[in-house]
Amino acid sequence: MVKKQIMRFRSTSGGKLDDSKANIYGNHILNMLKVRNIKSITAQEILEDAKDVDAPYHEYFDWEDSSAAEKYRIAQARQLIASIVEVKIIHEEEVPVRVFVNVVDENGTKAYVPTTYAMVRPTMANQVIAQALKEVKTWKNKYLEYKELAKIRMAIEDTEQEFIIGED
Repeated sequence: MVKKQIMRFRSTSGGKLDDSKANIYGNHILNMLKVRNIKSITAQEILEDAKDVDAPYHEYFDWEDSSAAEKYRIAQARQLIASIVEVKIIHEEEVPVRVFVNVVDENGTKAYVPTTYAMVRPTMANQVIAQALKEVKTWKNKYLEYKELAKIRMAIEDTEQEFIIGED
């Protein structure tokens, strides 16, 4: 009789891994900590380990320098546009507000548009709200075990039920 492996780890919602790979990678990293007798590991150390073709997550990385460089620059461009905020005064307090949001535009292209533009177009506004709720739900699940945050989690759950904006 073959014993079925119980999955200890899985991929985050919307993650770039399937659950099986997340389980393999998570166990490998924990094993590295144990073997090295350390309590923490850096991204650089994981990258160094991944350079070994026998590392389970070797194939996760792009080892072709030209395509990896292009992907890195695209990630930098995303970080750049996400870093631009407008400072608004809300309740006499300066609050940074994102200028651009990432949505599927009228042409079906995933692109950045001004937040003000997106929020007056129901289809785009739905995307923005759905993404915000996804991020808040991720936060809620991340801190599920903290009873001190129960009221915040309940407010998130109530809010999830409220926001459905009409279609264009």
